Amino acid sequence: MKKIQLILAASAALLIGTTACKTSQKVQSSDAQQSTKTETTHTVNRNYKALSTDLLNGEWIIVSALEKPVVGNETVNIFFDIDTQRVYGNNGCNTFSGTLSLGKHCSIAFTDCITTLMACHPEITERNVMQALGATTHYNTIKNDNTEISINLLDEQGNVVATLTRQMSQQLNGYWNIIEVSGKKVKLDEKPTMVLDLEAGKLTGNSGCNIMNGTINYNATTNDNKISFNDVASTRRMCAPDAMEVEDKVLDTLNKIDAFRIINNNKVELYSTTDEKTFIVLQRK
Repeated sequence: MKKIQLILAASAALLIGTTACKTSQKVQSSDAQQSTKTETTHTVNRNYKALSTDLLNGEWIIVSALEKPVVGNETVNIFFDIDTQRVYGNNGCNTFSGTLSLGKHCSIAFTDCITTLMACHPEITERNVMQALGATTHYNTIKNDNTEISINLLDEQGNVVATLTRQMSQQLNGYWNIIEVSGKKVKLDEKPTMVLDLEAGKLTGNSGCNIMNGTINYNATTNDNKISFNDVASTRRMCAPDAMEVEDKVLDTLNKIDAFRIINNNKVELYSTTDEKTFIVLQRK
């Protein structure tokens, strides 16, 4: 009998369960479809600070839920996928996914959530996380600078039910075109490129004529915007004079950069803190 109970318990841990991630009426983007109660909430909360969709999109770390710090076996996070109107993440023990609804005046809601059903340790705060998400109707930006963005998730009464944060450095990863060097726009048809992988600490790309690679010095444990590029080398193929001129400037300025500034999800400035001079402007490819 004990063996049967153990088998059933193990099987249950692998099942997918449905949770009421949002039990109240789903927030709609159309004013005509909103209830009188929701309209009143929108009117009262017009001063909430909204984020652009490119800054809201992506991974967030859940710092607290229901006025308590979150505790998890895994990183407690949530991903906003605005293009597909989906939300997913890890509540500290189990993974979850659902529908993401965004509306006017910082309206946000998470509906139709499902979670895995792994057994969790008593100290894990997954219930607080899911209850907070279920109560969320709005958000408010509490920090937005070059290093970090933080938002509070709010219920209908405006109470803080969760706090989310993300490092702006996450916005750096990926494939970029170099569109400006030392204050001058790059006029080449084929723009030089930089591919940044902060986790691996690697820089690759094309400096205008040749393939380049190097290392990225960035400390993810600090909360600043310092970054530098070391041991940058390139192949030595000869190209047209204008391409070679751009390449020389790119390779030279990479040695002077020690910080970054996020303009938006599609544009980044690399500069020197010594004189605040911008050396390279990147545009997401």
